[in-house]
Amino acid sequence: MINKNLYRVIKCESDRFIVDVDGEFLRCASRKKIKDKKNIVVGDFVVVNIEEKIIEEVESRENSLIRPLVSNVDQIIVIIAPLPRPDFFLIDKLIINAMRQNLKVVVCVNKTDIDPELFGEIKDEYADVVKKIIGASAKNIDVDELEKTLKGNLSALAGQSAVGKSSLINALRRNEKLVVGELSQKAQKGKNTTTKSQLIRLKKNTYIIDTPGFYNLDIHDIEHHDLKIYYPEFTSHAHKCKFSSCTHTTEPDCEIRKRVDEGKINYDRYARYVHFFMELKSIKKY
Repeated sequence: MINKNLYRVIKCESDRFIVDVDGEFLRCASRKKIKDKKNIVVGDFVVVNIEEKIIEEVESRENSLIRPLVSNVDQIIVIIAPLPRPDFFLIDKLIINAMRQNLKVVVCVNKTDIDPELFGEIKDEYADVVKKIIGASAKNIDVDELEKTLKGNLSALAGQSAVGKSSLINALRRNEKLVVGELSQKAQKGKNTTTKSQLIRLKKNTYIIDTPGFYNLDIHDIEHHDLKIYYPEFTSHAHKCKFSSCTHTTEPDCEIRKRVDEGKINYDRYARYVHFFMELKSIKKY
């Protein structure tokens, strides 16, 4: 078996691709047969003829995201901040979509210098849901825990506009700066300054992708009775429900609702689950 040297595509420019070749960025074309077979996207691992600057092969993908268009992601870092106030519906949707791709989820509370109490609130909601919850302050260059979490992974940063994704990246890089948008005082929503998907190399085998802030993330292709699968705080106790098909909404002797009443499952997160469930149930499938 031939040992292939694989390199990561970090940016796509029309019919040219920027590839990280051991820390040097090589602008490559691709064999026509590859382009006919499959599109090359940011995050792909490729075999490169370095002398000719030609992509010879594209490896099979572990996963791929649509928004942003990127492949072989290891984890989603959900960025939250005191301002703008967290959109918990969006956060839950991000977590659901990450779990559907079997991706690890980390919640990072930025701007801890503004509101230290938010970190505790987020732990109350998500401690039993995501892999890790960490704090950071881009303003104070307090990103050590985030750096450790990112090491050796391709991480997609996601969240609302103006939560500080670009500022955190600036703090992580410490030298080459990105443009950072100002927070709109009127709407408390950021002016989106990230316009194109590309990987940012922090260290060897460590990349991040700065995703545009967005609000319209859909989960409408999930069947309502399958939604519960993406709530880990439910799945570990659902076997105690009276009915194996329990949706944890209206059925009698539901262990999940019992745990919500006892304060063992966060009420607000459960209420959002019911909201999503009813929304999905109302959708007509054709």
